[in-house]
Amino acid sequence: MTKPKRPTVRVFVEEELAEGQSLVLPEAPSHYLRNVMRKSVGDTIGLFNGRSAEFAATLTKVGKKAVEVDIGAVVARFEPLERLTLLFSPIKRSPMELLIAKATELGVTDFQPVLMEHTQSERMKIERLVSIAVEAAEQCERLTVPTFHDAKPLKAAVETFDGSIGSAFETSEFRPLRAVMADVGALQGLMIGPEGGFSGAEISWLAKQPNICGLGLGPRILKAETAGIALVSIYQALKGDWDKLPDFRGPE
Repeated sequence: MTKPKRPTVRVFVEEELAEGQSLVLPEAPSHYLRNVMRKSVGDTIGLFNGRSAEFAATLTKVGKKAVEVDIGAVVARFEPLERLTLLFSPIKRSPMELLIAKATELGVTDFQPVLMEHTQSERMKIERLVSIAVEAAEQCERLTVPTFHDAKPLKAAVETFDGSIGSAFETSEFRPLRAVMADVGALQGLMIGPEGGFSGAEISWLAKQPNICGLGLGPRILKAETAGIALVSIYQALKGDWDKLPDFRGPE
């Protein structure tokens, strides 16, 4: 399939979008277009809101406070991603930001912070993480932005989760991910442990939960952010959307 002609610069907005509409962009995307991308009147960008199609939009005014656009034709029809929640323990700022960005690129739809025995920090700047997810969504041409949920203790997160969770463990008691996934259907959640891993008590409890599928990630001990990226990547290759071609959406 030939890649459809789409704007290379894309911006996420909360507003409803429709062809023929004029729109004053909020401060953040206006700053990005004016000062980072150096866009000027007459340039075309892509606009998406996570709920509908992506539209081409032409800049009609580039002011000091705001950028204004006229919305044109649809350049990509909307298709929601299959739900895939990443359950993770808050970790240090830089690796957590890396995890959020890459998991967004890989198709995670929801982020569920989970408080565990070895969780080293419960503090998260959610606004900053949302911003990182938005930037990643803009870059990778997905039409949705992940949802961030309030942090929960491990037991509450598992017991209230609607669906099956594949949890990666750093022990030899669990079969390799590829072997397990050959015997099970799609999962709705993937979970990784904190820096230092799950505690023994947590592993024992999780192994008894009906909605938990234990997964092994090979012979090496992985950092939390590496484990998360690897887990989502392997799952998407085996059971997720990696069988689809790039830009499969196309114009409506």
